[in-house]
Amino acid sequence: MSLSRRVTGGAVWQLGARLFSASVMFVVTAVVLARTLPEAEYGRFHFHLTLYLLVTSLVDFGVNRAAIRMVAAGEAARGAALAAAVRLKLLVGALGFVAMAGVALLVEPDGASRLLLVIAAAHALAHGFGAASIGFEVDVRYRAPATSALVGQSLFLVAGLALAAAGVRSAAPYLLAWAAGLTLQNLKLYAAARARGDVGGEVDRDLLVRLAREAAPLGLSAIAVAIYYYSDTLMLRPFRGEEEVARYSTAYRLMTFGLMTPVLFSQVVFPVFTRCRQRSTELLREVVRASAFYLALLGALGGAVLGGLAPELLEAVYGATYRGAAPVLEVLAVAMVCVHLTYPHTTALIASGHAADFTRITAVAAVLNVGANLIVLPRYGAEGAAATTLGTEAFVLVAGVVLARRRTGVTGLSGRLLGPAALAALLVVLLRGPLAGWHWGAAMAAAVTLAAGAAVLLGAFPFRLGVDEEHLAVEEVE
Repeated sequence: MSLSRRVTGGAVWQLGARLFSASVMFVVTAVVLARTLPEAEYGRFHFHLTLYLLVTSLVDFGVNRAAIRMVAAGEAARGAALAAAVRLKLLVGALGFVAMAGVALLVEPDGASRLLLVIAAAHALAHGFGAASIGFEVDVRYRAPATSALVGQSLFLVAGLALAAAGVRSAAPYLLAWAAGLTLQNLKLYAAARARGDVGGEVDRDLLVRLAREAAPLGLSAIAVAIYYYSDTLMLRPFRGEEEVARYSTAYRLMTFGLMTPVLFSQVVFPVFTRCRQRSTELLREVVRASAFYLALLGALGGAVLGGLAPELLEAVYGATYRGAAPVLEVLAVAMVCVHLTYPHTTALIASGHAADFTRITAVAAVLNVGANLIVLPRYGAEGAAATTLGTEAFVLVAGVVLARRRTGVTGLSGRLLGPAALAALLVVLLRGPLAGWHWGAAMAAAVTLAAGAAVLLGAFPFRLGVDEEHLAVEEVE
């Protein structure tokens, strides 16, 4: 199978699983909980869910990405790398459990909710077994990770719907259901890796130290990224209350739905970037430019649809109560486009061994984001949070482009991006003009159809990365 087909297949598996997971999140947290929980309780749910997502990012601590780079570059055996990665993530997961349990005990007045949230926090202890994805990612084969996600999210869906059917109007049981689904997902993935023969390597102390050192800048970056991703929601509650958290979270969740594509695409192509860098700068340049083009196309479509149909989408998903969050979503749609263009450049930095530069970018971004939030949130609430998110993502994009060019000699910016830019402008004009009177579903379908036609004209099909399998063969350490 050609490299482009393997990348396409991996992206399809990952995107399919993430779409299912995101759909489950929408069904439970948007369609069901927004209509089941009181507004204050709904805000409380999103507060703790955001905390869980933050801690999950911290538990990852860049360990998977560092181990994948080491194996793909032929610097470590996959079994030994997996064993070391699991050990590191279990240690950080224990700290994450203590932190989440502590927050639950401090901020929640109800004893039953405290107990359920402490139990839910234990999902961090199982998150280390998610390191089992390392071998699958190195091989660009994502069926097992995808099916594990499908099983875990199915548990959350069934449990969430059952709780709603039973009339549960407290946030804690739903958070426990989410944690149970994630725990099952990680344990099933670990079982799949064991069946494949990836599990069983001894924990080598020297490799453990090397992995920790390489993961450290990525981990610090993960902390910084998590801060500027989630600080808005966490800071809104003390400044403006649970209702404003609910209002912002509705728009933010829709925006993050669109972030699946750059995150998953970059995850799939990361070992390809690493191997390209091992061969030559020219190969890396080709794959970065191709990745930027495809992500720009998808960002143009997603940003135009979210921004052009913001009121209609919010009402369709969450109900008329949250239609007023449209200005927030319109700003976040622009931020989403920035993220699509950022990922090829930051992925190239990390794959080239310049993770420390990425850490500097994210650290500055986190400081800017938190500082701006302290200024604007008390007065502007959700709209201010959206503005700080856009400013932060714009900064990360510019810094990522500049440092990628300086450190690796490559950039994803090229004349091919003019096509996606023109497509985005056209879609916004149509959605705000001739298509404004259409039903939102019909308008979205028209936008997708137009974007597909434009992609064909711009040469997006068939999918091509610009490199071949034989260019990238690297001997793995046994």
